[in-house]
Amino acid sequence: MRLPSTCPLRPHLAPGSAFAALALAGLVLFAALPAAPARAAEPDYSGYQALLRQYIHVLGNKGEPWDSRFDYEQLYIDEKIWQTKRAERLATLHTQLLSVSPATMTPRERTAWSLNAYNFLVIEHMTMNLLVPGRRFQRFDSPRQVKGDGGTFFAAPLAQVDGVWHSLTGFERRFVYGDTASTPTADGTIPREKGGDPRLQFGLCKAAMCSGLISPWVFRADSLDVQLDRATRLALALPRWIRLDEASGSFMASNRFFDERMDFGGAQLPGLMPLLQKYGSSKLQKTIKKQKLTRPSMFFEPDWKLNQFDHPAPKLPGEVKDTTSKH
Repeated sequence: MRLPSTCPLRPHLAPGSAFAALALAGLVLFAALPAAPARAAEPDYSGYQALLRQYIHVLGNKGEPWDSRFDYEQLYIDEKIWQTKRAERLATLHTQLLSVSPATMTPRERTAWSLNAYNFLVIEHMTMNLLVPGRRFQRFDSPRQVKGDGGTFFAAPLAQVDGVWHSLTGFERRFVYGDTASTPTADGTIPREKGGDPRLQFGLCKAAMCSGLISPWVFRADSLDVQLDRATRLALALPRWIRLDEASGSFMASNRFFDERMDFGGAQLPGLMPLLQKYGSSKLQKTIKKQKLTRPSMFFEPDWKLNQFDHPAPKLPGEVKDTTSKH
């Protein structure tokens, strides 16, 4: 904390003592040294935090796994994108999050920033391209369906950092994982060559059901490990990632683990079971231990459906409320 300039810090020294003379000389020498360059602080996340709180819907009743959706449709309407073809709020947040240099950050700050920036870019890109061209109000059902002049959803250049443009795939590789060993192809199909923290994929929301959950809390450098642990546990509790069959004593896993195989030791995924034994649900951990499982029984195709919050259909006049509904 910086002290007020009107209240300088002074040592209490006995006048005339040799120690006092040496100490004062040291203070003079210290004052003459050039000041260390100031490190840039993390970006202002308050605007992004407010956006998340406003448009994220938390699902599930007590006792059910935590789940969430994002309301791209409502954001599209609120920003009047249909009429103006732009979104002032998103443009402002884009500038706030991307007008920083990650080179000035500590590793933890850079990781927290990259997760926040990536998730925001996904929200911005999906919202601005929500509707199918030429189909009036028909929206895309998956980010993988979005394609423009710049390329597919994950391959189109979206963010300029330190003068260099990056697609979502390139941004993820360069800043989230710090992998600069290779350049991805236009469709981003070349696997990363450098393994990373396997929890990171659960912190990334790719606008799809099969990716990490969208969270109403921004990532922070000082609590990054706790937040990544939480994101991993929340995702692994959902059948979109792990499908446990207690009756047969087996489980299936999403093929997304194979997509990120470099984080699990390669094609045979030797790091998957340790992850599940640490972050999986208590039932999954008990099943793995009891049955001495060494791998999933099979892998299933990921669900790339858009993680859009679906508003309940309006009730007809005089319609009786359904008391059996979960919501």
